[in-house]
Amino acid sequence: MRKILVAIVALMTSLSAFAADLDIFLKGGVSISKFNLDESENRMGFAAGFGGKFLISDSKFFLMPELMYAQKGQENDVELSTGDVLISGMFHMIELPVLFGGQFDLPVKDMYIGIGAGPYVSYDYRFNEKSENMSLIKRENKNIMGKVSHGDLGVALSLEIHYKRLFVFGDYDLGLRDILQGAYNVDQSISHRSMRFGAGYSFPTLSIGKGRKKPQM
Repeated sequence: MRKILVAIVALMTSLSAFAADLDIFLKGGVSISKFNLDESENRMGFAAGFGGKFLISDSKFFLMPELMYAQKGQENDVELSTGDVLISGMFHMIELPVLFGGQFDLPVKDMYIGIGAGPYVSYDYRFNEKSENMSLIKRENKNIMGKVSHGDLGVALSLEIHYKRLFVFGDYDLGLRDILQGAYNVDQSISHRSMRFGAGYSFPTLSIGKGRKKPQM
């Protein structure tokens, strides 16, 4: 996890050296999440954060790191093949996605679309338990949520539609890390799946290099 974070920081540092403009933005909305299990049911939550879009000189491409608060989890209890239970609950996560993508103009004036993809790392600092069978599960020592790995990493995808300084977005997180880390003899790895939808606001563009001057919207 630490090596991946160092690699992300190194990538941001090297690519930002080629940036000409920086768009700082705020965003927020709802999250829909579950685990990669057929029995896992979607849980609604909330997500919000900020970021910066480094526009690479003389091109339509950008590097976009974000810092997000995101709620993830599942709505129901899922019993694994071992008899252990992934209970209903919500993870409160701090997430750092770093996306690389491009911007494409739309036929409407001052309107464009942004598409990006890249790695993310996250850490859940709290977990809220919620199960109708909580006392039974605890008494039989079947609840394994307190034993899962707190770190996560994966691939993030993003789609944005901008009009002047306002935009709407849709994000998708594909978790690649087994949060059980092989500690249990189950049939498959357990990882996060999450979607986010919402809106945001971009502040006036800052010039940070010798590249082109972007018209203010």
